[in-house]
Amino acid sequence: MTISYLTGVGVSGNAGLSALAVFFSLCLLINSKQALTLWMRGAAPGRRISAIVFGAQVAGAAFLPALLVVGSARHFLLYAIVPLAYIALLLFAGEHHILTEISGFSLLTLSSLIGRYVTSGIADHRLYAAVALFFIAGVFKVRVQLRKDLRHRAGMIIYLAVATLIYSWMKLPLIALLPLAENLFFSLALYRVSLRTTGWIEVAKGLIFLGLMVSSYTRPPLFLIA
Repeated sequence: MTISYLTGVGVSGNAGLSALAVFFSLCLLINSKQALTLWMRGAAPGRRISAIVFGAQVAGAAFLPALLVVGSARHFLLYAIVPLAYIALLLFAGEHHILTEISGFSLLTLSSLIGRYVTSGIADHRLYAAVALFFIAGVFKVRVQLRKDLRHRAGMIIYLAVATLIYSWMKLPLIALLPLAENLFFSLALYRVSLRTTGWIEVAKGLIFLGLMVSSYTRPPLFLIA
């Protein structure tokens, strides 16, 4: 979520106290998941309290972003389906279902759209697509590491191909997908690495992606490949 938000802010080349305040609001919103889970699956005596806590967290976290996008809500109404889909999948499919994980990453990367709008006034739907497609690849990467079967390895390779085609179709900077070459190599070679190391690899790839996206937006003649 943090790297996605910084991508939105970074490509705008402008930041202020409002961007920092919205970031903390998003952190509060993301952390409301614990109360949501306890509300849906916790013991009966504490579910009401969890529901109240969840509602308070969501209301408090959404207040400032709502003020900043007032008058432009039409640009964001479509994205309401993302958190609703995540909640529905969390409830009916379970936290570790692949569709739940994909919708979860789609939800976290919405921060790029918000960061971009807060700092530039632009509802950059292409940027959100670019960020979401990049980070969703992590879902397939972890499944390859855990399962190591041909089906999941093929799924990772197919996903990379589809993401590349969508980037090209939407005229997004293809160079930003360069860190995902590690996903391809891992799917083919299946080298041994711990999950903790995988986590740090994914963080490093996210930071490289951030730098490539910012460079692509600020210096298109040198870095934009479309």
